[in-house]
Amino acid sequence: MKKFLNNPLRTLLAVCAFATSQAAWAYDSAVKVGLGSYTLDYQDQVQSVKGSSAGFTVSYIGRFNPYLGFDARIGGAGTTSSAGLSLKPGAFLSLLFRPSIPVSETVDIYGLLGFTSLAIGRTPANGGEQVIARVGPTFGLGAEFRITEHVLLGAEWVSYQHNVDYGYDSNYGNWSGVSQAKVSLSALTASFKYQF
Repeated sequence: MKKFLNNPLRTLLAVCAFATSQAAWAYDSAVKVGLGSYTLDYQDQVQSVKGSSAGFTVSYIGRFNPYLGFDARIGGAGTTSSAGLSLKPGAFLSLLFRPSIPVSETVDIYGLLGFTSLAIGRTPANGGEQVIARVGPTFGLGAEFRITEHVLLGAEWVSYQHNVDYGYDSNYGNWSGVSQAKVSLSALTASFKYQF
């Protein structure tokens, strides 16, 4: 059991599997697709890279009641480059609690709080790509506007990871020549949601 809990990716996947099981929710569910601008901020012991690219998310949303639910999502973003160093966020997986407050009959405001497993490919000017992943805390805010009984349009800001340590880790690997590294990934997206 201790070995299982010490592997954050394995733990995150197990919680995702439980949360999306039929027994975990009973109120309603939805599928959401989001597109937007992602900002990646990288700093190691020698250089830094900061840039924006387009990205996407696909979410499965379930609600336990009108005010509390969960959001299990996958996503990805484009490559950011600077001074011969390229960073490509690979697919990420998030499991988020989703409290919401109806503001009117057509508008809901919601929060997001949970964890994201993010894989990043790092390619220096003189080498090949190396990919590592870390799990970090995630938080965000959003609003949705009901168009029909089943269709909602929305906008949200999410910090998927903020200053997460991607430096040396004897258990989960590291990028060659990198002993200290901090990574932040945030997004501002527009979304289309279909509620069953």
